[in-house]
Parts: sequence; C-alpha cells; structure tokens
Amino acid sequence: MQTKRMHDRMFIFAEKFLSKFFAKAYINFFEKAIIEEFEMVGIKENDKILHIGCGPLPNTLISLAKNIKARYFGIDVDEQAVNIAKEIVSKYNLDIKIEEGNALNYPIDGFDVIIVSFGVEPRSQVFERIRRDCKKNARIICRKQWDFLDPIFGKKELPNGFKVIGEHKRRDLIKSYLLKKL
Repeated sequence: MQTKRMHDRMFIFAEKFLSKFFAKAYINFFEKAIIEEFEMVGIKENDKILHIGCGPLPNTLISLAKNIKARYFGIDVDEQAVNIAKEIVSKYNLDIKIEEGNALNYPIDGFDVIIVSFGVEPRSQVFERIRRDCKKNARIICRKQWDFLDPIFGKKELPNGFKVIGEHKRRDLIKSYLLKKL
C-alpha cells in the first residue's frame, strides 16, 4: 500500500509538471486508445459525461470531445490541477467544463456516463455514492491497473452493487470496466 501511495504522489507531480509542456503530444498519443476504450460505452450526442479525477491533463475528456459530440464535465479535488486543466482545455475550444469538486458531494444524478479515474480515493466511498445517487441507467467506467500489477499497486476490487457489462484493456496497462448499477 505504501508503494501505491508513493507511486500516486510521483504520478501526480509528474502529471502536473509535464502537462504544461507536453499536453498536446500526450493527448495525441493516447487519443486513439481512448476512443477505442469508449466504443463500449456508446456515447450519444445528448449524453452528459462526468470524469471524476480528471487531473491537470484531462486527456480523456479532450480526446472524447474532439471525436464525439456530447456535454463533458471534469472534476478534481486538487485546485492546482483544476487550474492547469482549465488552461489546457481553453486551447482546444471544446465544450468541456472543468471545476474543483469532490465525488462524495458533487451532484452526479444528472450524468449519463461517469468515469472514475484509476487513482480516485476513497474509492469504495466514491463508488458507493455513485451506486446510491447516479441515474438508473448511467454507464460507469471504472479504471484499474491490469491484474498482474496488483502486487505493486495493491489489488483494486471492482465495486459492489454494479454489474460488469464490458471490459477493455488499454495499452498503458490500465483496464477499464463498463458498469451498470444493480
């Protein structure tokens, strides 16, 4: 668990630092992988998408908004990450709203798709909140590392109260699960 916390802190620092200098290259590099990942979701034009833990480089939201018309929102608990993300998003002229927010009390009941980033904590409480308050037919993307990385990062169980209806292994060793609440 200590290794995972150290990894998370290093990743957050690197993401904040590098996002200012390499954002465009990073987004372009992962764009195709993100589009492939979200084919299982079936995003529609009228959908509202919320990304919890969008970080300073909201490449998932930018890649999706560049390719699929919908309404996109990103939240993060880190004020500095939110400010960097807003600056990056403004350069793309896309319909993406970024704001500081905590998944434990942010209004989620109006979203059709909710994306929960790999490092979002407290994970079990966030998913319990989503299960309790999201729309009945909301599609939830839960990201975790590939299983062989569990000894390094700690095993991340899939949340209770949801049914897995799709799975996608990304090239960056992140596995995405498409969930619906039971």
